[in-house]
Amino acid sequence: MARPPDPVRRQELLDQVVAYLADHGLADASLRPMAKALGVSLNGLVHHFGTKTELIVAALARANELQQLEADGWLACNPVLSQADLLRKWWRWINAEPEHLALVRLGLEAAALDATAGGVPGYVRAEQVGLWRLDIEERLVDEGLSPGAAQVEASLVKAMFTGLVVDLIATGNRRRLTRALREGLHRLEAVAAAARAADAEPAPAPPPAPAPTAAAGA
Repeated sequence: MARPPDPVRRQELLDQVVAYLADHGLADASLRPMAKALGVSLNGLVHHFGTKTELIVAALARANELQQLEADGWLACNPVLSQADLLRKWWRWINAEPEHLALVRLGLEAAALDATAGGVPGYVRAEQVGLWRLDIEERLVDEGLSPGAAQVEASLVKAMFTGLVVDLIATGNRRRLTRALREGLHRLEAVAAAARAADAEPAPAPPPAPAPTAAAGA
């Protein structure tokens, strides 16, 4: 009877796999060179994760979890942090260390990669965009936008931020892209402020009741 995977060792390996994939990418990922780079046997990887697809799915989930832990820490320090300010923090974090950008790039690659090339299931590719968009949408509703408006704005903001990160990966032009982000977030803040102002407006007073008419023949 095969021994079950050691959960502590599996977690250690998983973090190493995430770092490896963030550095090497998904398109040409292969278990044998990965195992060699991590100093483990191929059987050791298979024992802890199963197939290559199962390993990549686990690694992408862990990459998302690591990023969520960053956001949770910021929000624990400032629970009323606006969505615009949260995105400003994300941008500074991404630009602070090459490893941070590589971790974000991993999710973008998974979202864009053809399933036959990287072995990433369709639902996992969709999650790389959908999870973050839904989080933005929920936070914008909390900031006063209607659900319909929040859905549209979240899609626009996510597309903008993703585009800026892709541009950063391709060009490294942080100054230009930071200016662009600043303008985009100013627009988002204006939309949220307008929504709050509309909610704060008092309801219009009802029209006055019509004056009673004199009885006929009075």
